[in-house]
Amino acid sequence: MEALLILGGVIGFVVAWIWLVFGSLRLGSRALLLAVLLPLVTPFLRDSAFARLPRILLLASLLCVGGGLWLLQQHQPEHFARLLSGQWHQQVPAGELQGTLMGQPFAPDNVYWRGDQLVFAETAGERVRRSLVVRFDGATRLLQGTAIDLLPGDDGPWPQMVLQWYTGALASPGLRRVASDYSLSLSLAPQGRDSADMVVHLHLPAEHRTRLTGRVTLAERPSWLGRSLTSTQRPAPPPEPAAPTPPPAGWQEVSLLAVLDEPEHFVGQRLRLVTIAGREYEGVLKAVTSERRLVLALPQGANQVDFQFHPVDIALIEVRPRI
Repeated sequence: MEALLILGGVIGFVVAWIWLVFGSLRLGSRALLLAVLLPLVTPFLRDSAFARLPRILLLASLLCVGGGLWLLQQHQPEHFARLLSGQWHQQVPAGELQGTLMGQPFAPDNVYWRGDQLVFAETAGERVRRSLVVRFDGATRLLQGTAIDLLPGDDGPWPQMVLQWYTGALASPGLRRVASDYSLSLSLAPQGRDSADMVVHLHLPAEHRTRLTGRVTLAERPSWLGRSLTSTQRPAPPPEPAAPTPPPAGWQEVSLLAVLDEPEHFVGQRLRLVTIAGREYEGVLKAVTSERRLVLALPQGANQVDFQFHPVDIALIEVRPRI
């Protein structure tokens, strides 16, 4: 609303100014200079020869611009401050968390785990301006390993998304909950003793106008990550004779969404896929099709066969880094 008022006021001012200048051509050079250089003075000149309609349009345009700026200051004070300082576009360093929340720019500067809840908060001083909370309380089975991937259509349970935003001092805060049917990819990599690097890709359905992507370093890693790492570091019991051969050393679990969004980093590398049905495939990734299917080249004797895998059929994906 405020953008429409400001834009409409500017356009109306330009139209009224041109109208006033052309109307003053027959009034002499003095009136013409006044209309060109000081058009804002003409509405306040009594008994002048200037046309009345363009002067009224000038005043109405100024009121529209002033009303739009007042609404902008009330609803989006950070944008109003950047407008006054000349910084019209806020530059966010590449790779940092950024996105939108209910159509508003969202750049969380405080990210942390609160028990089984992941909190993304954008603050202004001590006040939380916008926040997004991923609640895993009802989906704790996902808190295993170092990667979490969800696509629309996957079986539940799903973490609940809680969105909160504030549009100004005169408006009530907004609150929305999203239960399922979104895309979420989290990948955590422990760093040092307590911290961890986390890569986030989040896309909510279109009606929520919310997305978030980027990388962030957590000052304190979640408690469940420590438990899952400890459990994976325990020595495995000797395999039974009928047990399948353990995977070769060097495999690293990766995010499915990362492979789909940035295939150029994985094409030509050896991948190991485990499907929902429990079948394992190992081969070289050839491409990701326009339908977002993974094309894997598998050796068959002296020949090579290409298999295509749909994302919803993939339960686990691992990569062997190039040496």
